[in-house]
Parts: sequence; C-alpha cells; structure tokens
Amino acid sequence: MAVVAPGSRHTRNTNLMIVIACVIFAGWFLYDGWFNESFKQKHLRDDGTPDATLESNRLWVPLGCAAVAVFFLYSTIRLKRRSITADEQAVASSEGLRIAYSSIQRIDKRLFDKEGHFTLFYTADGVEKKWKLTDRMYDQLGLLLDEIVRRTGAVPAEQAESAAGPQTPPPDKATSE
Repeated sequence: MAVVAPGSRHTRNTNLMIVIACVIFAGWFLYDGWFNESFKQKHLRDDGTPDATLESNRLWVPLGCAAVAVFFLYSTIRLKRRSITADEQAVASSEGLRIAYSSIQRIDKRLFDKEGHFTLFYTADGVEKKWKLTDRMYDQLGLLLDEIVRRTGAVPAEQAESAAGPQTPPPDKATSE
C-alpha cells in the first residue's frame, strides 16, 4: 500500500494568513487614500495636488499588497497539489522526481524528531545526490520515513556512525605546541 505525504497544512494556513493580512492592509491604505477626508486634507499640497504619501496610499501600497497576496495565493494553490508517495517500487514526488528504493544509499534522520526533517542520499546517473524532506513542506513525513526505511533496508545515519566507531578529532596544533 502506498504512503502519501501531502503538502503541509501549516504552510498553507500561514500563506492564507499572509493573503488575508495583505488584503486588509490594501483596504486600509485605499480607504485612507480615497475616502478618509481628514487624511486627504492633511496630505494635499496648497495647489490641491496630492503629496507622495497620498499618492502611495492611493496606488503603490495597495498594488504592492495585492502582488504579495497573489504570490502567496499562488503558492498555496501549488502546495495543495504537492505530495510525496512511497509505493512498492520507489519514492516519487508530484513534481516529477522518482527515486527507486535500490538507489537509496542511506537516510539521515538524526534531526527528524527534533527539527522535523530527514535527508535521503541516493545515486542517479552514477552521482550521489541528496533530497531533504521537511515537515514545513509536507505532512505525515513520519509514516513516509517508516515506509522508506522498511522498503530500502538502508542504514540510518545513527547506525552507520556507530558501526564506523567513535570519531576522534585531530589534535589541535595550537594546544599541542
């Protein structure tokens, strides 16, 4: 049975909060620039033309807020389509990356419990590559990690380090002289 890690709800919710904040700020600046009479009177020159503050409140700040809102809305839509699937043969992302279990060399999951990410080291075209997966981008990574470890039999980083023995740092030249 395939295990699927969908796009992160936390990131989606954060993006939507940014969109809402941008819409609120754009509305606030538009109100001040076009409808708030006391603000308009304060920022009109003697000849009746608006100063830079009034111009920016009418146009530039709302356009900037709208651009930021559109970017984060687009990111949220893309995030809904993003996922990682671990099936019987490989780990595959919705963005086209597919890694066969036989090409996975090791898994570094030392920081998974503490920081929420792990790294897959795999070979593609004779070159070792790595793919870092983080819970800020995907939900249900714990299930995905368990499935990958079960299917690959790859040695986790903790076991590889303990098998290699304790690593002693080289003596410091400054203290040995």
